[in-house]
Amino acid sequence: MLLSALVGELYNEAATRGIYLSSAFSLLAGGTLAFAGKKRDQKQENITKREVFLTVTLAWIGLALFGTFPYLLSGAIPSFADAFFESMSGFTTTGNSTLVNLEAFPRSLHFWRCFTQWIGGIGIIIFAMALVPIFGGGISGLFFDAEASGITLDYVRPRVQEVTRNMFLTYFGLTLVGFFFLLAGPMDAFDAACHALSSISTGGFSTKQAGVVFYHSPYTEYVITVLMFLGATNFMLLFAFFTRLRASIFKDEEFRWYSSIILLFTLGISFSLGFSQHDAGVESNFRAALFQVVSIATTTGHVTADYSSWGQVYWFLFLGLMLFCGCQGSTSGGMKISRLVVLYKNSLLVFKQQVHPDALYRVKINGKVVSNDTSSQVLAFAFLYLTLAVFSAFVLSLTGMTFEESIGVSFSSIANVGPALGSYGPGDTYESATLFAKYYLTFLMLVGRLEVFTVLSLFVPGFWKR
Repeated sequence: MLLSALVGELYNEAATRGIYLSSAFSLLAGGTLAFAGKKRDQKQENITKREVFLTVTLAWIGLALFGTFPYLLSGAIPSFADAFFESMSGFTTTGNSTLVNLEAFPRSLHFWRCFTQWIGGIGIIIFAMALVPIFGGGISGLFFDAEASGITLDYVRPRVQEVTRNMFLTYFGLTLVGFFFLLAGPMDAFDAACHALSSISTGGFSTKQAGVVFYHSPYTEYVITVLMFLGATNFMLLFAFFTRLRASIFKDEEFRWYSSIILLFTLGISFSLGFSQHDAGVESNFRAALFQVVSIATTTGHVTADYSSWGQVYWFLFLGLMLFCGCQGSTSGGMKISRLVVLYKNSLLVFKQQVHPDALYRVKINGKVVSNDTSSQVLAFAFLYLTLAVFSAFVLSLTGMTFEESIGVSFSSIANVGPALGSYGPGDTYESATLFAKYYLTFLMLVGRLEVFTVLSLFVPGFWKR
């Protein structure tokens, strides 16, 4: 918050006082909790997975609550529901917003919005680095699992501290490089900093109501495209690639699927646009398709074109991209490409076993066998994820949303994307949503960010039984 206050001081904004008050209150609350924590017995064996799930969930809710203070105390967002929605959208890197005039919004709070996305993008890193000294690597591994549940994390658990340090260095380095590249374009230092923070975190907040298209710069669009793509790539692969010049990133199966899907969708959509009424030239079509595909696939939510006007077939394609997006160990939301790979290979095994019922087939990723327990967990995750998305669409339709709006908003929120369809499509805001819808979407964003199991487990009665 103090960084945002410094931005306010630089531009002599009235909102600065509210940010200082928010910082003081947050510091006081944090100090009180830290002091209270020292009074408790913090032995490793006393921490259970049940408590880990509860702690992680409450921590994210707490972050969102404290994140509302700069908006409320400055008077920039007087409604608590809107401020909480904006804060949760930031920390979960969703990018949904209720603001209708971004140009009139204080720059200090613009920076705070983008900074919440940057912090939310590395939430697990912050957790792990903070908890390793307190609980040791074992418990920190449980916290890692609670925030980043997946199928490729076995190698992480024994060396959580090393992994989180390398991930943070990669994340910070990419942010810094992105800032200088954006600064070389038409953006000033402030806009470059905000867009670097929101792009590498795959968050999608912008300082302009029109978004990235405001700058009318192909250079800027390509730079942001690269930042979004890297933000949704496994940071451990990137660390090995940049520091040791290892080509293992191209041997990683998840990355090959991730880059191939983006390439195929981009070429297919740009080719299709060239034969439609939206044809604007080969390079323009390619750039528009590439930017939108990468933005949706990485769950960032930046837009340079109103894809909702392209036709319903594109809605279907982008909804599919929303579901399976990004890589494990990145800042992206969604179900992750690795789970898609497991589901695909499991489906192939079913056909093979029907032909050769006595043969032994195993699912492998990067040459390593995926255990039956992991495969079962992936199937359960996919079922819960899709069920919750469809159920949420039904709930949202009861608030007055149309069919396409409820489907789009539900899928977009649980995947932490941002733009949806209809009145909530590219360039639109969630200001018109009902009070219930805003709170429900806040819950949906949290569930999607913590990958379903962590939050929903708290609502299962059996989970609390000893």
